[in-house]
Parts: sequence; C-alpha cells; structure tokens
Amino acid sequence: MKIKNYVYILPILLVFLTSCNNDDDEVIILETPTISEVEVGLYNNELGVVGEDFHLNAEILAGDLIDIVKVNIEQKSNETYAEEWSYEITWDKYQGLKNATMHQHFDIPAEAPKGKYDFIITITDQNGTYLEEIRQVELIDAADFPDVNPHVSVFGVDKINVDGVSGFNNFYNNGEFKNPDATFFSKDESLWSTIQIGGLKGDGIMYGLLIKKSLNHKPETVEAIDFSKVIVTEVVSHSSGDEEVITLRNNKDTDHWNYGLPIKIGAANDNNIPNPNPITEGNAWETATYYYGVVYTNSSYLKSTFKYIEFDIVIE
Repeated sequence: MKIKNYVYILPILLVFLTSCNNDDDEVIILETPTISEVEVGLYNNELGVVGEDFHLNAEILAGDLIDIVKVNIEQKSNETYAEEWSYEITWDKYQGLKNATMHQHFDIPAEAPKGKYDFIITITDQNGTYLEEIRQVELIDAADFPDVNPHVSVFGVDKINVDGVSGFNNFYNNGEFKNPDATFFSKDESLWSTIQIGGLKGDGIMYGLLIKKSLNHKPETVEAIDFSKVIVTEVVSHSSGDEEVITLRNNKDTDHWNYGLPIKIGAANDNNIPNPNPITEGNAWETATYYYGVVYTNSSYLKSTFKYIEFDIVIE
C-alpha cells in the first residue's frame, strides 16, 4: 500500500510579527489537521466495485476546527482507461468539530471506468490550513469478483423463558418486529437466534453479538469487533474445503434444525467458543437498550456482511 501525505499552509497564514525596534522577528505557524486509522474500501482492501457501496473510515483531528472534508478519485497519469473520468464528494457534517470519526458509505458511480486511481482525502481546517492524503484504489466490475456474495438470508431472535419454554418470536424475518407483547428480555431468560449467511465459499467466520447501545459500537467486519465491548452469543466458521457456494447456518453445534446456541441473560461468560469471555466491566449485564447483530467476514475473498436490530434487556 502506497501512502502519501501532504500538508499545506496558505501563505497568508504565515504571520510575521516585528517589534517596534525591529530587534525580534517571530513567525507563527498555525497547527494543521491530522488523519489516522484510515480504512479505504470494504474490509480495508482498497478495492471499489463499480455501481456498489464503498466504505471509508478515518479519525480526524483539526489544528483548530474542521471546515470541510473532501474525497477525489482521480485517474493516474501512468494508467490507461476506457474514458476520462473523475469523482468528487464533499461532507460538511464535521464542520466546527475539533475531532471526528469519519465513517462514510457512498456508491461508486456506475459509469466509472475500471482501473487504478489516486484516492485523495482532503481535510480543510477553519484556520486556513489543510491536509491531503493520497491512497490508491482499484475500481473493478462486480463480475471481476469470484462468485461470492455474502448476505444475511435469515436473521431472527426468539427467547427461552425462565421455565424453559421457547418460541416467543420476539423478532423474525430478518429483524422485523413481530410480537408486541414481548418487547424485552429479562434476567435468566435466554436469547435464541436464527442466522443464515448465503453466497459463500472459501474461508469465513460469523459472530452473533450483543452490544450495549450506549457503547456506540456496531462493527461491520469481524476485524473491527472490540471484544471488550461485546457479548458473543455464537461463533460459526467454514473452511476452504467448501469449494461450492454454500449457506452458513448457526445451528452447527446443536441438534435443532433452525436455531443456534442459546445464551442466558445474566450468564457469567459468553459463548465465544472455545474461549468464553467473562461478562464483566464494560460489557457487564445491565438494564439497557442493546444491539443484537450478526457480523460475517470472508477472509478468502475479503468480503463482509452484517445486520443489527435492537431491544431492551431488564436486569432486576
């Protein structure tokens, strides 16, 4: 990966202060913005699929305050393209902030020619300075990817109550709410999920996750999971022996045809098999709104998918 950073200071901002007797000259150079933890492309693979969603993430720190954040996709002088094309997108949503997490998704236009491009991120500061970082990105057609299209084909959540009775159908049909009389989970009830990920081959892994909404953590790839903030409800993987396109289900280790591994609300450890994590400190059980999600990443083809719903858990 080739990264270039450029920091610019506009000439008018080089302020010379001269004392009355001309004994001292002082040059004040204003602070410039910085950028870190940059992710370009889904799974940070610096690939963009023409006509499809593109992922960009970065941490921004202004010298003073952020003004504008801009991305340009520009053709390279040493590459050949089917036609001339460039792209620019600007965000002012970060204006006035000292620091921000830039998490953006946007579609690569369908008319974009395939090829390798300069991906230029520009951060303009309200003090007049700006930073430019150049990454490389390759735009490809969907047909250039192998026949691997991870997608959440089934995603539902039932509960097992304290008497061991199951099938309350709190959520079903890819997260659409069904039962208005069962809006939350209580201590000692169990969450019992149904998850299927379709369009797979090669190597991949799927996690079911419970996360307090207040932690503001909704990972979109397995790599992005912060295990100090999540309760793992299940882990299911597949290997490169799967040469045909398959569907991954979360009933691998149970004798039920449709459901995965239950987790009891209030349990001391999660279901991060074979190494369960204690449910303590930041992810300790409490009365709160929780996200429940599935996150899948295919490490062979660098593709991911995810889905989240939310509900309350009541700990008395």
